[in-house]
Amino acid sequence: MEKVYDVAMIGTGPAGTSCALALKESGLKVALVDKSSFPRYKCCGDTIPTLSLRYLAQII
Repeated sequence: MEKVYDVAMIGTGPAGTSCALALKESGLKVALVDKSSFPRYKCCGDTIPTLSLRYLAQII
């Protein structure tokens, strides 16, 4: 079955994922494309301060 999307987000790091979530909430159909499979371990997320996590929770 063919799937049709309004937007294809290439790269699903923090910026790509945030953008994709905002587009989805605006009613667009979004495809996420990344070279890695999920879930994946990324050490950079270990250094996110607690305040940043609160902000992320607000946009999800």
